[in-house]
Amino acid sequence: MLATVSFAQNCVRDSSILQSGALLSPPYWDTLNKRYELADACINNPYNQFITVNVPLAFQNIPLSSVTIAPAGAVSNLPVGMTYSCDPPNCVFAAGSLGCIRLFGTPTAANTAPDTLDLGLTVTVNTLLGGIPLIFPSQLPGNNHYYLALKDEQCLVGTFDLNSDLGYVKASPNPFSAETTITVESLIPGEFNFEVFNILGKRVHARVVRMAVGENQIVFDGSELPSGSYFYSLGNVNGRIARPLIIAH
Repeated sequence: MLATVSFAQNCVRDSSILQSGALLSPPYWDTLNKRYELADACINNPYNQFITVNVPLAFQNIPLSSVTIAPAGAVSNLPVGMTYSCDPPNCVFAAGSLGCIRLFGTPTAANTAPDTLDLGLTVTVNTLLGGIPLIFPSQLPGNNHYYLALKDEQCLVGTFDLNSDLGYVKASPNPFSAETTITVESLIPGEFNFEVFNILGKRVHARVVRMAVGENQIVFDGSELPSGSYFYSLGNVNGRIARPLIIAH
């Protein structure tokens, strides 16, 4: 799991980027493993993704003072219903610092899903010779992309089968900081496996829950987990169903 360090209530930075030397965390499109690094977005589901910006001291061997982005309109190809904010709030990231961008919102039905969106970040690199405009990461050397997968309202994560034994499933609040309650309509009585996974697919919680016919509630305590995107699943022998969770301390 990535180490994180929080500088502000609404934006969580990944401090491991200082050791790796990468410019962004999560990183770009993983060409080797054919994997998107940003959390998937889903129609009518709240989204929250922190992006850490590791601001270098120089650009093309020219010392820089800061990297700036516009407080609005700087991130292209975001789904309808989503926006962004910065930490610091003025979106000025000093050289040698860790800046943070938060992508958030709820993609609406005005979007086409499924879809793959190639995000672009318009920045100004401020050097001793003046400002240099740049669309990040596509204008960097190499074939760089920041892909965001947009899925339909079912929002299944990975390869999960629908479960005919379950009806309505929803976590509230979501995002949450400490506890969330997952309301489940079960069509049969019985035991179900309840599991929570981080964005890398590592299981961070598991237990067996017994449900009656009708509405059931499962309380999940995420206070000890780092802020970020997760998903939970409920399953039995007839299949599993998955939904996203977002922890924001």
